[in-house]
Amino acid sequence: MNRREILKFAASLTGSALIAPLSANLLNNLTASRSASIAGNGSLTQPEFFSPQQFTLITHIMDVILPRTDSPSASDVKTNWIMDNMFNTVFKDKYKMRFMKNFKLLETHLAKQHFLNQSASSQLAMLLELETEHKDKRDNVHRAFTDIKQQTISYYLATETIAEQHLNYLPIPGAYTACVTLDEVGGKAWAE
Repeated sequence: MNRREILKFAASLTGSALIAPLSANLLNNLTASRSASIAGNGSLTQPEFFSPQQFTLITHIMDVILPRTDSPSASDVKTNWIMDNMFNTVFKDKYKMRFMKNFKLLETHLAKQHFLNQSASSQLAMLLELETEHKDKRDNVHRAFTDIKQQTISYYLATETIAEQHLNYLPIPGAYTACVTLDEVGGKAWAE
């Protein structure tokens, strides 16, 4: 499998092929004050689209998907705030309504299992169970989780912190070298 096939496969798994251009455009077009707050230069206190309870749940889900390890967690790089801003300023009403309908089902499903009060390993097990449901049993709860997961990964990879500090990053493209091994570029994948 060559590099291009691997990138296509990874993009199809994460959904970033569809979401990355949109999120990159959003990040470039945020207002100055909102952009400064999301970048960590200010303080965000209230989500603009989600209720505080919904925002807390989404933040926990994101941090289970991408926990803090040798790299920052999803909420450390403010993917939760990016998602709130996307829903508030970018997404169309039809998608917002469909997402919220599905998200409320996910919210109810996780509340029955006391998701927020569980240990990190129990939370991970609950989300893995949702993700690995048989195709015949997948429903709107599964769809809501999948939407959150795809957006989390896409926004995470598009953040300045991750792109510059945890991926190979060239702010100004240089010469193109085909079929480069990961070892030749320091063992890091390339930022988008």
